[in-house]
Amino acid sequence: MQNLEGILSHPEIDSSQLEDDILTPISKNLEQQNRSKATKMKMPAESFIDFLKAYGDANLPSMIYHEGQDFSDWQQRFQEKIATLRGALPKRTTPQVETIDTVVVENHMRHLLRIQVSEISTLIAYLLIPRDPASTGNRPGLIVSHGHAKYGIDSVCGVRGMEEEDNNRRAYALEAVRDGYVVLAPAWWGWVGRDGHLDHVGNRDRCNVIQMAASMYGINILDLHIQDGQAAIDVLASRPEVDDDRIGCIGNSYGGRTAMWLAVFDQRIKACVPAGCMNTFRERSLKLSSCGIQYLPGLLQYGDVPEVFSLIAPRPMQLQAGRHDPLITPVDRDAMLKIVQCAYRLLDVESNLDYVLHPDGHLLLWEKAASFLKMHL
Repeated sequence: MQNLEGILSHPEIDSSQLEDDILTPISKNLEQQNRSKATKMKMPAESFIDFLKAYGDANLPSMIYHEGQDFSDWQQRFQEKIATLRGALPKRTTPQVETIDTVVVENHMRHLLRIQVSEISTLIAYLLIPRDPASTGNRPGLIVSHGHAKYGIDSVCGVRGMEEEDNNRRAYALEAVRDGYVVLAPAWWGWVGRDGHLDHVGNRDRCNVIQMAASMYGINILDLHIQDGQAAIDVLASRPEVDDDRIGCIGNSYGGRTAMWLAVFDQRIKACVPAGCMNTFRERSLKLSSCGIQYLPGLLQYGDVPEVFSLIAPRPMQLQAGRHDPLITPVDRDAMLKIVQCAYRLLDVESNLDYVLHPDGHLLLWEKAASFLKMHL
């Protein structure tokens, strides 16, 4: 390419016009760049997490138990307060039970049930009954709550996925029936048996999507699951094989959370084993990581998970946590344990609380739950 100075000195070229044609656009471009730099602003990126933290710090839960209070009185007041947080619910009906299918398995019968919960809702559930002979009416019953296991009730009952990863360790309903319990495993909304809407969910979170839709009606999915769980207890308690005074509830992850809530709102649960759920809603909120169907709206105005667990006392409870559970923050877990231990100590029933910190991850260990439930059911 020729040198610009050489071009401008050519006798047949108007050098002044050429300077305008070449240099003016360059100058204008530089001016525009400088103007853009002068007017461009650095947009802030404020965080909703910072807002929640500041709000929570300024508005601490108002009903935390304090030393010197009458603990039984506190339990009653806190129970009544959180009951007001429950939303709209369809009216319960007397449970009508339809047996959809029955399969004879090696050591138990597996019945697939449809239970009428209300005039507009039914609950799909498995009923597992041991096949070995036993006296009528003397077996303990267990409500087994599934979490976010891949196949829901199929996972916990050992129907599907047993060969995948460590799913055989998640089939705690299967382990329970093998140990002689009559088991009823309810399917929660969004999971196998109650998942007919998932084609509308796509890649979004199945829990959050239905909670978003339900909240438009003042409905909370957790409330529906508590109602479903109580219908499940009705059915389990009515079985001729079951001693209705020996009913427990167990679950891991969301299953542990629903076991907690069901024990709080239904005194027929005589013993429970919530696993994989020793985290606080405060911590979950600040990580934006909890699914939207685990809590009652507004709970953090009054208390948190430790206070909810404390309502279960004096009934027997075993809390399980995995040392390597990535969803549990050790500092919150340990602080929670102290609060719940205090509740049982104040009611002089310390032996009714058991704590298992096992060396695994996000799991319920049936062998630990089995020995505990054998003592209390």
